[in-house]
Amino acid sequence: MKKLVVLFVLTFMFPCIGFTQDINKNLRKHLGYLASDKLHGRLTGTKYEKMAADYIIDQFIEIGLKPFPLHATNVSNDREAWLEGFDFNLALKYGPNNSISIASDDHLNGKKLELDKDFYPVPYSEEGSISASVIDVGFGIKDDKVGLNSYQGLSNLEGKIFLINLSLPDGDVHKYGESDGWRARYEMAKLYKPAAILFYNSKEPINLEAFKMFNSIQREKVFMLHITSSWADQIKKAKNIVLNLNVNLEAQKGIGHNVLGYINNNKSETIVIGAHYDHLGEGEAGNSLYRGKPAIHNGADDNASGTAALIELARIIKKSGPSNHNYLFIAFSGEELGLVGSKSFTANPEYIKNIDYMLNMDMVGRLDSMKLALSGTGTSPTWDSIIMKVMPGTFKIKTSASGIGPSDHASFYLKGIPVLHFFTGSHADYHKPSDDIDKINFNGMVDIVNYLDGIVNTLDSHPRLVFQKTKDDTASTRVKYKVTLGVIPDYMYDKGGMRIDGVSSGKPAERAGLQAGDVVIKLGDHEVKDMGGYMSALSKFHKGDTTEVTIIRNGKELKKQVSF
Repeated sequence: MKKLVVLFVLTFMFPCIGFTQDINKNLRKHLGYLASDKLHGRLTGTKYEKMAADYIIDQFIEIGLKPFPLHATNVSNDREAWLEGFDFNLALKYGPNNSISIASDDHLNGKKLELDKDFYPVPYSEEGSISASVIDVGFGIKDDKVGLNSYQGLSNLEGKIFLINLSLPDGDVHKYGESDGWRARYEMAKLYKPAAILFYNSKEPINLEAFKMFNSIQREKVFMLHITSSWADQIKKAKNIVLNLNVNLEAQKGIGHNVLGYINNNKSETIVIGAHYDHLGEGEAGNSLYRGKPAIHNGADDNASGTAALIELARIIKKSGPSNHNYLFIAFSGEELGLVGSKSFTANPEYIKNIDYMLNMDMVGRLDSMKLALSGTGTSPTWDSIIMKVMPGTFKIKTSASGIGPSDHASFYLKGIPVLHFFTGSHADYHKPSDDIDKINFNGMVDIVNYLDGIVNTLDSHPRLVFQKTKDDTASTRVKYKVTLGVIPDYMYDKGGMRIDGVSSGKPAERAGLQAGDVVIKLGDHEVKDMGGYMSALSKFHKGDTTEVTIIRNGKELKKQVSF
């Protein structure tokens, strides 16, 4: 259960004005480089990630940190000593043997389709070669609700190549709900045991960029390819047609790098302080919310802000002298790809066995509402008392117990380590090129850095923290969302309902006329009292459902129709 804690000033939390000015100046310098166009969005595995890593290493060296000894003994040169490399799946590429050729009694005999012009293999496809006859199964939909069964009257389907039209009989996407989409039609088709599926869309041209939108290397047990509608028409008309299919895909591996800086106080326990420094590049990884031509996503708040704060916190802790703990400062990469860097680090039992707790900063650059979200407070019974003892005077704190969340602290929590995650809230620039340095609240960042330093100081003489699982772990991970509203929630809002901070283009919320600033108080018959209530309500809906959403806009209650 989230709660709002209003805190007051402790004088030790405020260093001298000159020191504060130095932090502010340094934060601006770090962000000025990390969030510049020069680094092209710091995409994991690119030379721009390496440029960012080099900058962080230089800062760690200047501060007086050392490479992490458990890692540094395994490398060959001084620069590599600071880096923990990890592999990740970058993308898929075509192997040398992808083809469709035709055997038939008519003029198509011997014809070959051209890769990336006439067809492309679906990245989830089985690999290898097959030859089989073709059967047209129309739209590939079997849905009693809409009275459509594309398989009715067809026999001897097993082992055939199914030809499936991905358009709809009447173009009404809302009518067909969960039956729409290539995945739904594949799931239905595989019940009839096809040897392969050829998808096409009679209403749209083939999207030759679609192959590049998939990074998965998961394989299904069926050959799947996408062809042009013109070729689909010719295949349907051909006599006694057999297709020879070859699918050959190769995974491209990338190498990302965590940057590790260490303060060795020769103690038995270590504190980890982390922030991810990677971002989205020009959106090519597919997780951008921007729709338009490729553009640099500088990620000033996400997460050059956390990285800059990490560097300055390392500087402060190093200057403070002897401590009862060692300190490991980690700038993670691969966070935007699914916490890949932090998962790599925590997978090593030797690295994590002596960690007392972990502090994570992800998006700490927008303290505009003067409120800081602090999650993970339930991961140790000590956190609540520490939070009450260390009291910032310039902002409020909103706490959340769960140790699970979409950032690197979750990797540590899942290994039984107490965590805290610091976050100033989402915004309309999240995962867009507009997340730039001109929107950063540097004075707020200084306050957050000093606040974390206060937590570290207060815990310095405290016994090792006791870990506890948070109550909402299993519930939150079990919830399945079949639909999305297409909004960016205001995670800092606590006045009842779910306040919308941004609306994604082309999604249900935009089509329904919802706007940034609207507060959702009801979704269908489900009341929305807070963020948890919103997520619970959303999980009740399916693709194709239409419902009424009740909002508060400018103090007035409005109702809108939304279709998922």
